[in-house]
This record gives sequence, structure tokens and C-alpha cells, in this order.
Amino acid sequence: MKGYIRAIAASALIFAAQSHAVIFTCTGYVKSVYSIGNNAFEVQYNRSLSNFQNEPVIIYPDQSYLLGPVLNAIRENEHNQTKYTLVIENRDGGNRKCHDGESGNALLAITRS
Repeated sequence: MKGYIRAIAASALIFAAQSHAVIFTCTGYVKSVYSIGNNAFEVQYNRSLSNFQNEPVIIYPDQSYLLGPVLNAIRENEHNQTKYTLVIENRDGGNRKCHDGESGNALLAITRS
């Protein structure tokens, strides 16, 4: 699984080099997922077990295969407080912060930390 995530991250970095997108990772506890319409979903996660929420990330329709792993991460958080690493693409700016005031960041991959 980690090899798969590395391949996704490498592919994302190659894509980013061509399109000037910003790719980065954030770790945290996945709390919830909500449908926002048009086959897209908003994923909310916290940096720590406290209630400090990072900016939500979006699962766009072309990454809908991530919905299953996100639901599993929510279940793992509820049962075992498992931390996950999210590979994120900032589509509307150049910021690499997990809490940057923007909410259009796309989720590209997710793996257990």
C-alpha cells in the first residue's frame, strides 16, 4: 500500500511540475466526510486529538476512489485514534500549509501514518 501511495505522490509531483500545482502532505485524524454535490465530498480532519480542525479537503469526482479509504480512516479514528497522512493539492494558490484559509484543496491520496 505504501508503494502505491508513493507512486501516486510521484505522479502528482510530475503533474505538479507540468501544471504548477502545489502538492504537500498533512497528517491528522479524519473526522467526517460530507457530500457537497456534483459527486464531490468534503473531508474534515484534525491535526491532533483536540478539536483544532485543519482546512477541509475535497474529494473531486476524478478521485472518487478515495471515498472508501476515507470512510475506513474515519472508522479507524473512532476505534483506535489512528493518524493518517493526506496528500493534498492546492488548486487555488501556492500555499503549503494545512490551515491556510482556503478550502478548495484536493485530496490525492491517504495512508496510515
